[in-house]
Amino acid sequence: MIAAPSAAPAPAAGAPSIPAPAAGEPPAAAAEAAAAGLAAADGAADEVATVAERFSRNVEVAILAQQAHQQTLQLRVDRMRSDFNAAQEERSEMLREMNVLRDMALEQAKKDDEVLKKYVAMI
Repeated sequence: MIAAPSAAPAPAAGAPSIPAPAAGEPPAAAAEAAAAGLAAADGAADEVATVAERFSRNVEVAILAQQAHQQTLQLRVDRMRSDFNAAQEERSEMLREMNVLRDMALEQAKKDDEVLKKYVAMI
């Protein structure tokens, strides 16, 4: 014997299956079964919402942690930059002082030569 095709469509993937009323079952029992199926669907929707909310919180925490890490790295780079600038300023100041001392030494050498020439001329 060949069975007649069912008139009820198949439930969508992931949708709760609501049992079809059995032949001779009272309509109240069918309504209760449908309500139980909807309650299960609401429970699943609540669970999905909870998981999505938890995932969203985890992503937000991860983003905040990454921002804090980036700020820490930026502070380290800023400190390195300021240390480098301070070292370069100190080096520049030392070079200026060396140039002044060298210029003074050259002037002193010139004056010493003049004094030596005058001394030699006196003799």
